[in-house]
Amino acid sequence: MLHGTEHLAASGGLPAFAHANGWEYAPTAAVPALGSSLWERASSGAVRDRVSGLGWEAGRIVPSRDGASRVERRGGLTYTTSVSGGGPTIPIDYFALTLPRRLPNMVLDARGNDHGPFSSLQTIPLASQRLSLEGDFDSHFRLYVPTGYERDALYVFTPDLMALLIDETGDLDVEIRDDRLIITRPGGFDFTSAATWERFGRILETVGAKAWDRTDMYLDERTQTPALQFGAPEIGGMSSGAGPRVAPAGRRVRRLPFANSPSAWIGLGFGAFGILVALGAVVFAIVVNAG
Repeated sequence: MLHGTEHLAASGGLPAFAHANGWEYAPTAAVPALGSSLWERASSGAVRDRVSGLGWEAGRIVPSRDGASRVERRGGLTYTTSVSGGGPTIPIDYFALTLPRRLPNMVLDARGNDHGPFSSLQTIPLASQRLSLEGDFDSHFRLYVPTGYERDALYVFTPDLMALLIDETGDLDVEIRDDRLIITRPGGFDFTSAATWERFGRILETVGAKAWDRTDMYLDERTQTPALQFGAPEIGGMSSGAGPRVAPAGRRVRRLPFANSPSAWIGLGFGAFGILVALGAVVFAIVVNAG
C-alpha cells in the first residue's frame, strides 16, 4: 500500500513521497546498464529524480551530447565504462528491476505502442535477430535476441512469464540488459500519479518475481566465469549480479545504425528513390549510346 500520495500533487513532492514509503530519492544518479552501442548514446547522460527500493529503481534518463561514464568495482578491480555523446536527445523514463544473473541482451518491442507502422524503439534491432515464440505472444511483442542465443531466450521466456508480460506490460517496451530488466514507455511515465507507482508495484510482484525465478540459475555456457562470485558491487542503489557471465556476442543485440523516426524512414525512402532514379538515368544513357 502506498503512503504519502498527497505529496505527488505538490511541486517537488517526489522526495517526500519516496521517504514516506521507505524508498531512496536522488536528484541525479548514474544510468543503469550503461554500455557503448549506438542505442546507449541515448542514455549517456544522467538519471534525474531517481527513486529506488529493494531491487528496483525508476527515473528519467536525460541524454547528454557530451557523453557519460560509470565507475564500478568487481573482484577488487575498478572498471570504467565511457560513452561518447551524439545520439538521440529524447529523455527516457524507465522502471528497472534487478536480476540475480547477467543475461544476454533481449529486447521486447511492444506492438501496442507502435506509432502506426513504426516501432516506438529509438533504434531498432536487426530483423535477423527476431525470434518467434509460441501462442499469441508474437501478436503483442517482437522479441529480438543476439544470434546464437535463441535457446537462452526460450529458457527465460516460459509460457507463464510470457502471460505475465502480456497482462502487466503489454503496452510497454521491455529489455533485459546485463542484470537488469528495464521497462520503458513511449512518452514517459507520469511519476506524479499514484497509479504509475501502483502499476510499478504490480509489475515488481508479478513480472519481476517470475523473471527472477527464471534467471536465478542462468549461466552462459560459452564462458568460463565461475558460477559464484562474492562481494558483488552495488550500482545505482541496486544490488548488481556477479561479474560478467555472458560472452561478448550475447551482450548486446545489433541495431540499425540510425535513430528510428518517421522522418528518418522518409529520408531513407527519398534516398533510395534518388538512387533508383540515378541508376535509371545511367541505364537509359547506356541504351541510347548503344543504339
